[in-house]
Amino acid sequence: MKRIYTVILAAATLFAGCEEFQPVFTGKYPDPQEQQIYTDEDFGKFTPIADVKQMYVDNGNKPYDITKHCVIKGQIVTSDQTGNVYKSFYIQDETGGIEVKIGKNGLYNDYKLGQWVYVDCTDLTVGSYEGMIQIGYKDETGEYETAYFEHSAIIDNHVFKGRMATEEELVKPVTIAGNEVYNEKYLGTLVTIEGCKYANLVFLIGYIDPNIVKESDKKSNENRFFLDDEDGTNWGITSWALSESLFKEHVDNGDFDNVVMNDGVTVGERKHLIKPQPYTMNQYFEMPGLTGVRRYLQVRSSGYAKWSDVNIPTPVLEGRETVSFTGILTKFESDMQFTLIDLGGVRKADGSPWYDENNKEL
Repeated sequence: MKRIYTVILAAATLFAGCEEFQPVFTGKYPDPQEQQIYTDEDFGKFTPIADVKQMYVDNGNKPYDITKHCVIKGQIVTSDQTGNVYKSFYIQDETGGIEVKIGKNGLYNDYKLGQWVYVDCTDLTVGSYEGMIQIGYKDETGEYETAYFEHSAIIDNHVFKGRMATEEELVKPVTIAGNEVYNEKYLGTLVTIEGCKYANLVFLIGYIDPNIVKESDKKSNENRFFLDDEDGTNWGITSWALSESLFKEHVDNGDFDNVVMNDGVTVGERKHLIKPQPYTMNQYFEMPGLTGVRRYLQVRSSGYAKWSDVNIPTPVLEGRETVSFTGILTKFESDMQFTLIDLGGVRKADGSPWYDENNKEL
């Protein structure tokens, strides 16, 4: 009996000791550590963005590994919150704009539209993807000219957050017209293009099976098909892009049945093999004053964008109204593209919006 009493007494003492030294939860966690906001004084001298882009040109339009100390300062002019910009953001200074390939989703949580950032380009690579010069990591595979630098330690060593820009400092879009879209200085910058008329044409690369691992098999004549301006039709696609469900709807409706693939077989003959996925695509618009072989501005939207299945405004589809676009001027090979940040960048001729904040046509 004495032994049992001793054990009980020891246990009671232990529990009492635990309670005595257990920190008492007061309902309030410690305040999170405040993030450091960097200033110009932390870096000193900056290299203009235009000079960094020129490094690529001076290297014979080949990837250039930056080995000397090089820091650029720019204002973030894009956001990935709506899904039309993927794992990167564009920054702009008074000399130009460039894409920074961060390699993470949800960047808008950490890097805000209108925020100043400093990018230490030392040991990074200036490269190009189909004509668009970018800042990224060296791609050891050689498949691309740059790669994403997606590890947190690497990002923290190269990208430094500054303060939010004041209203007076915010980058304002430059209105350009006609053949100004071919001026390289506007690539990667925030611009407005007015008076664009819908051309009833699209560009889309579709796949019978997009999940093939081997790239050569994925791009085989039997596996992919093209919708482009040479067909002279939009193939019934009146939305800005295609989610997986909307793509499947077009396939089921037979909208692509008559598309002839490179091996001479129609999409309709292989329709039972098609595996749906979201599709990024370009809707074509005629631009006032645009001359030359390429007469169209291609407005690019991702199949993952929040507005992918939203239709182009009815009066625009019918040719009764024009559109003013505000977003980032980009290119793909020799074709000029336009990347929307959100549908707030789609405006009527009088400057009023075509869509409300929920992407509903007004």
